[in-house]
Amino acid sequence: MNSRFTRFLSSPNNKAILWMVLGGFDFATMAALIHALGKESDWLVLAFLRMFLSFVFSLILAVRAGLTPIVLDRPLLWLRSFVGCSAMVATFYALTRLPISDVAVITETKPIWVALLAGYFLGEAAGKRIWVSIIMGMTGVILVEHTHIGNGSIAGLAALYGALAGAVVMIILRKLRGLDPRVIVTHFTGTASLTCLILIFALGKDFDLSFLAETKNLLMLAGVGVFGTVGQLAMTKAFAIGEAPGVSAAGFIKVGFSAGYDVLVFKYAIELITLLGITLILGSTAWLIKPPARKAVVEEVKEEARGMETG
Repeated sequence: MNSRFTRFLSSPNNKAILWMVLGGFDFATMAALIHALGKESDWLVLAFLRMFLSFVFSLILAVRAGLTPIVLDRPLLWLRSFVGCSAMVATFYALTRLPISDVAVITETKPIWVALLAGYFLGEAAGKRIWVSIIMGMTGVILVEHTHIGNGSIAGLAALYGALAGAVVMIILRKLRGLDPRVIVTHFTGTASLTCLILIFALGKDFDLSFLAETKNLLMLAGVGVFGTVGQLAMTKAFAIGEAPGVSAAGFIKVGFSAGYDVLVFKYAIELITLLGITLILGSTAWLIKPPARKAVVEEVKEEARGMETG
């Protein structure tokens, strides 16, 4: 069993997809908490608090690892942070106004934009397996959200911008794969925290934190920070070790998790066609997992046999 799992993990893309599954669960959980908190506080204040908490967590992780957490002389890192910040602000706005699976549906069109951009910028053209996964995933997305797509036009457009900007971020992350994920996340969340704070005062919003007087809200906010940080680290790690088109397509799993929260927590009605969509979404991720090359498996079996003979 262990040797099978070891062979499975011998593929960098398989490892990356598992990281994306973890990230998808974390981001869906974070989105559910944000959606619930959207009734308690302004969305931009929530965005600032989410980013600031993640900044503190990632800074601590970077320092504990002996890394230099603040990097100022990498233009590509600044571009990743500013583009990611704009995507985050747009997505937060949408999350407080639409069901979380609606937002997940729109933002998870990223694989299409990544697949189109990756061939030009990274030389990683999407193969047949990846396009099949994209088609399966997008079909599942449409089935899950067929009753909601088109509602809330402004929030929907914000989510679409979040998807486009998120695709650009994924391409940049692939270019930054030499940097430790903790450094990248620290830079991004620090930049985003400052940007959100500037926007709050520039737009004349009330920086009201009175909603945190309730223990329930305080715990949910802490959850936003923890799940957001882990999800960010997992996604960054995935794009550092796996090819961008396949890793991005694995992000469809977040839609399935989000739909689960909508049904189980927020009590949205679920239909048979929605279950079919969720199945397709999960299947699109499973389809991406490549078995190890046969030659590599044969060589490993031979190596194990030699070890038994000499043992």
